[in-house]
Amino acid sequence: MPAQNPDLPTNPPDRPAQSDGAQSDGTQSDGTQSDGTQSDGGLAALALEQIDQGVILVDAALTVRIVSGPLYELFGRPRGFMPGATYPQLVRHLAWAGEYGPGNPEELADRQIASACRAEPPLFEHRRPDGRVLEVRTRLLPDGGFVRTYTDVTERKRAEEGLAAQRHLLRLTLENAGQGIVLLDRDLRYIAWNAGALDILGLSEETMRAGPTLPEVVRHQLSSGLVAMPAGAPDFGDDLDAKTAYLMSRLGRPAGEFVYARPQGDGRFIEVRVVPLPDGGQVRSFIDITDRVVADEAVRQSREILTGVIDAIPALIDVKDRDGSVRLTNRYYRETYGPAGPPAGPAAQRAAAFDRLVADCGQGLPFHEDRAPDGSGTLRDWLTTKMPLTGDDGEVTHIVTVSLDITARKRAEAELRDAQASLIQAEKLSSLAQLVAGVAHEVNTPIGVTLTAISHLGEQVARIRALYDENRIRRSDFHEFLDLSWETTRMILTNVERATGLIQSFKQVAADQASGERRPFDLAAYVDEVLLSLRPRLRGTAVSVELDIPPGLVVDGYPGAFAQVLSNLVINALVHAFDEGGTGRIRLSAREEPPGWIEMRYADDGKGIPPDIRPRVFEPFFTTRRGLGASGLGLSICANIMAGTMRGSIVLESGREDGGEKGARFLLRFPVG
Repeated sequence: MPAQNPDLPTNPPDRPAQSDGAQSDGTQSDGTQSDGTQSDGGLAALALEQIDQGVILVDAALTVRIVSGPLYELFGRPRGFMPGATYPQLVRHLAWAGEYGPGNPEELADRQIASACRAEPPLFEHRRPDGRVLEVRTRLLPDGGFVRTYTDVTERKRAEEGLAAQRHLLRLTLENAGQGIVLLDRDLRYIAWNAGALDILGLSEETMRAGPTLPEVVRHQLSSGLVAMPAGAPDFGDDLDAKTAYLMSRLGRPAGEFVYARPQGDGRFIEVRVVPLPDGGQVRSFIDITDRVVADEAVRQSREILTGVIDAIPALIDVKDRDGSVRLTNRYYRETYGPAGPPAGPAAQRAAAFDRLVADCGQGLPFHEDRAPDGSGTLRDWLTTKMPLTGDDGEVTHIVTVSLDITARKRAEAELRDAQASLIQAEKLSSLAQLVAGVAHEVNTPIGVTLTAISHLGEQVARIRALYDENRIRRSDFHEFLDLSWETTRMILTNVERATGLIQSFKQVAADQASGERRPFDLAAYVDEVLLSLRPRLRGTAVSVELDIPPGLVVDGYPGAFAQVLSNLVINALVHAFDEGGTGRIRLSAREEPPGWIEMRYADDGKGIPPDIRPRVFEPFFTTRRGLGASGLGLSICANIMAGTMRGSIVLESGREDGGEKGARFLLRFPVG
């Protein structure tokens, strides 16, 4: 209300005046008449003194007839202090004292007098200069004049303002909570909600303001198809009332806090949390968990793909955690040992000791031969390697073991040792076993990358879920999670395809020919995909890869075989060309020169290849780091694929070691189609 009100006066600056203690009707200030008797007006004055409100009575001539004591106190004035006998005198004194704020005091006083005489408005609030708020009520008298009452409502106004601020803060909190929230009373009627809840419930603001009940909203959602009956529910046909009653019996009034998830008709997955209140009401929150469900499904599918890949490898594969608990095995492992696992004994003790060694030192165990019984107790010879999987902090989290059954080879070696005529065959078997061992080592790389990627994705899903549950998720967190999920999924699929290609390439190398499906592929885009699969390997180094391949260079060939060649070249460089922790650069360029042929160049600025070993770089099993786990198959596989599958060639270009160019350079040629 406007701050218009005649209040009790102070001495104006121009003319102070004191009352003589008598009212204009002859009544003394103590409520007695001049003859000493108590008048009716005196009784009224005494009654006014006992109430907390201030009262002023003005007659038709605007003469002040009564001023109660509390009114003086409300305005901080001594009792009985009056600047004059008329109401206009009071108002003008107040105006000059600044009671009505800045402006011309006479104009302010005129407006106040006119408002009081008309009782317009009859009820309003006046804020005094000291900050207190007075509620002013004006009533006109039948014979003219008016009476005004003043009530100090300062504390009430403060409480109302505080409550309004709290409600505003609550509203802001609800609207920015990142989830839908509703409040239901003891009759399960909606009494508060936020915009997120309206979106998920499929209701308008107007509908919610009408105060629907929970059963009514459930029935609406069923009829609109936004909510479906859960699996295992009875078939109620088109009976919406029966469906509503069924859902309410299960989810309407849980005994305690209850959480459940449901798919919505719009394709989203919603997690509903019901928190009963002591008065019988409820708080219900709704969280859109669609992205989490999709991510969980992606992880599940990735695990299925990984399981299918490792089940196809003819070798024992198991993954243990640091405590030695088996977390993953392949089909060959389960068929060999059965549900009981490897039998106890010296072989099992040696394997456990090797696992502890790998976990403690963080280094893989190169291929080594061992003899251990299978599930039936039959001794077999194995060619085994162990590799650590590390977390983001570099600590070993899991140990991967790959064991090739070389019992047949060992038996053949023993038989052929006594027959010179069979020596060549024994050599071939030995070479084949080494080839298998080398390929198994190569397969470990994509398997390890895939396991690491899946583990990392799982950790990120848990992190984003924790942030979401704690209502601390930010838009940047969510975008970062989406980007990481997309990149990790592509990485998993790429490495699974690469592992499959490695297995196929092993068969092709053994038969001296390449295999794989033929299809057109964009060379620049596919090189990007291959480098994506190598990103975990590159991320741990200071080596960068530069590309100079024009887009739109389409090759009708075997992308899987080409990916293996490119991967082997890059990995070979990381192993041999650069010191650990050293910086370096790998450059890949390609052109269609001459027409119909691709000429692709690989170059790095690493250590280079010494002249004395250049002629042997493409020989199978030739390596300068065999004691460190290298198999010597990388460049040999490249040469076989380029000559066979790609119908092209790969050559090591001669380099200059005179301070100009350095490193290794390879030239690859293959037809466009």
